[in-house]
Amino acid sequence: MPTAIGESDGGGFVYKALMKIVIIGNSGSGKTWLATRLASLAPLTVIHLDELFWLPGGFDRKRSAEELASLITQKRIMPSWVVEGVFGELATPFLEDAQALIWLNPGWPVCRRRLPARGSESKAHMGRAQSEAGLARLLEWAPAYSSRDDTRSYKGHLSLFQQFPRHRLCLQTEEDAVSLVDLAMQAGVSEALQRAATDTAECPSPTP
Repeated sequence: MPTAIGESDGGGFVYKALMKIVIIGNSGSGKTWLATRLASLAPLTVIHLDELFWLPGGFDRKRSAEELASLITQKRIMPSWVVEGVFGELATPFLEDAQALIWLNPGWPVCRRRLPARGSESKAHMGRAQSEAGLARLLEWAPAYSSRDDTRSYKGHLSLFQQFPRHRLCLQTEEDAVSLVDLAMQAGVSEALQRAATDTAECPSPTP
């Protein structure tokens, strides 16, 4: 069981534990943006699940299961990190160590508007480009987020959210994400996560 953020040591002293955060959501929901902003405010290493899943150079060639498992093990033991990605099955082992789970669920219209910028964002943060063909495939796949049943869908992410026992944050608008960053700038990342955490186990997409 990971140490909760801001947990007491039993003697009245409250300390800030090393932070481990997981961010999930559909493609285009703003996961990379939020992860990099939080990492700019705290000593967090950003771990992109895309970077683990795909071989270097793009988004067309998958890593072997053996290499992927080895990379996850290596990343998990790092002292502080923020993991972001759509791959629920890859996020699962990180959730065993995480103190906070953030689910970005702004709805498909927002994700659709943001996806064309994915290429430049991926190149900036991961050193890999999104090809036109790859973007076209993504634009066919991502709209089915709410109807698929796999670990990379709304249902898959809902299952992770409901089972996570520590700080859960449901951000349903771009303004929610900006507000979290603003709060983190004022109060610190760990305090912001505690204040923004929800008691509910649901995170519905906003009504258009």
